Amino acid sequence: MVIAFQHTNRAKFVLIAYIMLVWFLLVLGGSLLGTFAQYPSIFYLIIGGPVILFTGGYHFSGAFRRVVSSLFGNTFGITALQVYRVLGISMAIQTFRNALPAVFGLPAGFGDLFIGLTALLAALAWSSGTRSGKTVFVLWNVLGLLDLTIAVSTAMLAGIIHLGPATMAPMRLYPLSLVPAFGVPLAFILHFTGLAQFWQQSHKKEENTSRQASVA
Repeated sequence: MVIAFQHTNRAKFVLIAYIMLVWFLLVLGGSLLGTFAQYPSIFYLIIGGPVILFTGGYHFSGAFRRVVSSLFGNTFGITALQVYRVLGISMAIQTFRNALPAVFGLPAGFGDLFIGLTALLAALAWSSGTRSGKTVFVLWNVLGLLDLTIAVSTAMLAGIIHLGPATMAPMRLYPLSLVPAFGVPLAFILHFTGLAQFWQQSHKKEENTSRQASVA
């Protein structure tokens, strides 16, 4: 039984790894070939498409939710994975080099850095099982989603209103394009999944408590 369980977990890990690898290679190819710079519509589709498909599938399909729960069942793991967000500091660095607008680069860069640095702490808070730990976990996910929202909003603002010589053009070129085209939708999916699993587990716990109380 234990061996079969271990093999199942390893198979799920391999499946997730291959999905992530294929996704990343597609984005990397588009970035290296300059596709995102030549065709902005494809760039925006790459950013928003995975998020829309994931949230839509999760909301409307019970089968999809079961698959997600099966593949991303380890809430600690998907939370700790977001240490990669520290790479977002590159946007702040490019702002200091006058390559990106400050209205976008500074909040997006330092926001990602904060979320990445605290990801392991949020994962530990979740694993503690305490009420305060769960509160920290939820707050961290909310801040992470807020960071993404601010980044997208300021990027749109900087693209519409030119407040200086720097433009958003570098964000559609390699290597910075990897951040919005891969890092942003992945982060949203991880945050969304973490909060959804928290809600499901809390809901199940309340149902079990209610059943026990009715039996008693």
